[in-house]
Amino acid sequence: MEGSRDRNKSLNGKDYLKSARQKLRSAKVLLDTGNYGDSISRSYYAFLDAATTGLITKDLLPKSHTGAIDLFSLHFIKTNLVETKYIKWFKRIKKDREDADYKHKREFTKEDAEETYYEAEEFVRMIEELFSELLKGRG
Repeated sequence: MEGSRDRNKSLNGKDYLKSARQKLRSAKVLLDTGNYGDSISRSYYAFLDAATTGLITKDLLPKSHTGAIDLFSLHFIKTNLVETKYIKWFKRIKKDREDADYKHKREFTKEDAEETYYEAEEFVRMIEELFSELLKGRG
């Protein structure tokens, strides 16, 4: 039964990683076409899906965006599995995503969108590299 549960974690985690990669591709297209707020939003969701991948390996599935941040902080930052910069980026990108989606008065620049995209890309890559180790229980 344990092997089956680990297999399910792997499959679910792979689904979330695939989704994170798709969202990064969308963010890049939006960035390249000057849709900076929408690019930031897609970058955020790539971040969220990648974080969820990590949480799945700990048998956790967040019920909200804030829950994902809190659980990721508790299980990955406070345990020193990943660098503190990632949670800072996650929180900032979440706020920027909310502004991009709901506060139409805020203008985002190309530099804002590029920074967000590259941070999300780094985070997704880090989670991908960590994923198999987390499944093995070393993380």
